[in-house]
Amino acid sequence: MSSRFAKNSILGALAGGAIALASFFSSIAVARTLGVNETGSVAYVIWLVWMAAPFVDLGLSSAIGRFVPFLRGSGQTEVAKHLGRMLARRLAISALAAAACTVMLVRLYGDQSAAEFLSGGTAAGAPMSLVVLVILLVVGQALTTYVYAHLRGRQEFGAAAHIAGASLLLQVVLVSIGSLLFGVTGALAGYAAGMLLPAVVCVSMMFGPASVDRVLSRRVTSFALFCWGANVTSALVWSRIELFFLERYWGMESVAMFAVALALTQLAIQGPVLLTGAVLTSLAEKRGRDELDGMKDDFAAAVRLLAALVFPICLGTAAIIPELLPVLYGGKFSSAVPAAMILVSIAALSVLSTVATSLVQALERSDFIFASSLCGAACALAAGFLLIPEYGLMGAALVRVAIQILMISLGCWFVVSRLGFAFPVVAVLKLGAAALASAAAASICIRAIGHPSSMPFAIVAGAVTYLVALRVANPLEASDVAFLSNLARPLPPALVEIATRLIAFVSTTKRDEKMLPP
Repeated sequence: MSSRFAKNSILGALAGGAIALASFFSSIAVARTLGVNETGSVAYVIWLVWMAAPFVDLGLSSAIGRFVPFLRGSGQTEVAKHLGRMLARRLAISALAAAACTVMLVRLYGDQSAAEFLSGGTAAGAPMSLVVLVILLVVGQALTTYVYAHLRGRQEFGAAAHIAGASLLLQVVLVSIGSLLFGVTGALAGYAAGMLLPAVVCVSMMFGPASVDRVLSRRVTSFALFCWGANVTSALVWSRIELFFLERYWGMESVAMFAVALALTQLAIQGPVLLTGAVLTSLAEKRGRDELDGMKDDFAAAVRLLAALVFPICLGTAAIIPELLPVLYGGKFSSAVPAAMILVSIAALSVLSTVATSLVQALERSDFIFASSLCGAACALAAGFLLIPEYGLMGAALVRVAIQILMISLGCWFVVSRLGFAFPVVAVLKLGAAALASAAAASICIRAIGHPSSMPFAIVAGAVTYLVALRVANPLEASDVAFLSNLARPLPPALVEIATRLIAFVSTTKRDEKMLPP
C-alpha cells in the first residue's frame, strides 16, 4: 500500500474523526444539559433524520464516491469534474422536492400532529419550529454526505479535514448553548448549524459545465439506483431502527439509554473505521487501471490492519465501560452499561465489513448490497416487532448484534465465493485472540479497583498485554508493517521514534525471517 494511500488515510481519519467527535461531544452536552426523556427526544429526531436522508440522497453520494476516482484513475479527470456537477444538481433537485412534499404533508395533517410524530409524542410549544428544523437537518445531512464523498473521490482529504474541523467547533458550541437555553429545539438547531459549512460547499459544486456522455450517465444512474435501494434498506439495519420500537413500547427513557450505548459504540470504532475513507478511492482507481492483483492485496491488507486496530479498541472499551459511561454521561445513565458492553464488543466486526462494502462498490456490484440490505431490513423489522416489545433495552442490543452478524456473514461469503477475493481468516483470528487477552487484563484492573481512577491503569495494562500478544501471535505481513511505518512518518520526531520501536517489537519475527526491507 502506497505512501499516498497512508497520507490519505490519515487525512480521511482526521475528517471523519471531527465528524464523529462532533456527534459524541454533542450527545454528552445534551445528556448533561437536558433530562433523560429530553435526551431521548433529541436522539429520536436525529435517528429520523438519518433514516430520511438516504431517501433524499438517491444513491448519488455512493455514485460520486465510486465513479470520480474510477474516472481519475483512467485519466478522465475533466469528465469526473462534469459528473460531480451533474450529480450535485440532481441532489439539489431531490432535496427541494423532498422539502416541498414535506411542507405539503404538514399543511395537510397540521404542524402539531407532525411535531408529535417527529418527537415521539413529546412535542411541546412551537411545533412548526421543530418541523422546519427536521427538514433542514434532513437536507443538510444529504448535502453533507455528498460533499465528503465527492472530496474523498477527488483525493482532497485535506479540504475535507478542514471543513469537518470547523463544523465540529460550530456544532458542539451551538448544541451546548442551544440545549441550555432552548431545550430540545435549541439542541436540534445546533446540529443543523454544524451542517451549514458542508452544505454551502455542496451548493458551490453545482456551478459550471456538466456535460456527461449518455452511456456513462446511464451507467452512473443504474449504479446510484441500486445504491439508493441499498442505502434505504441498510438504514433499517445500521441506523438505529431499534429506537423506533423502544419509543413505541418502552418510552423515551429506553431510547435515551440505547442512544448513549450507541454513542459510545460509535466512539470506539470511529478511529479505525475512519482510516477506511481512502479504501474505496484506492480500489476504484485500481479498478479503473484494471489492477486486479493490486485490489486483492489492498483488500487483504486493509482487513488485517483494521482488525489490528479495532479489535483491541472495541474489546478494551467494553472492559472499561462500567466506569467510563457514568463518568461521561452521569449516574442516571448507568442502566445503559450492559447494552453498551454488548454493542461495543461486537462492533469490531461491523468495521471489517466496511472494507468488503468498499470492494463491492468498486466492482460495481451494488446490486448485491441492495439484495443483502433488503434481507437484513426484513430481519430487523421482524425481530423488532417480536423481541424488543418483550425484552426492551437488552432485546434491542441483542437484535442489533444478531442482524449485523448476519449481514457481515453474507458480505464475507459474497466477497470470497463470488468475487474470488481471499479473506485473511488466520490473521484475523490471531488478532482477535490478542485483543481478548488485552480486554481481560483491562477488565481485571477495573474490577480490582472498582473506581473511575482504575481506567488509566486498565488502559495501560490492556495496551501492554496487546503488544506482547501481537509479538507472540505475529499476525501482520511485511506490507502491513511498511504501511504502519508510513502512517507514523508525519508525527513529531519523538513520536516517530516511539512508533518505530513499537512496530519493530510486534513484527520482530518477520524481521528475523528477512521479510522486511533493510
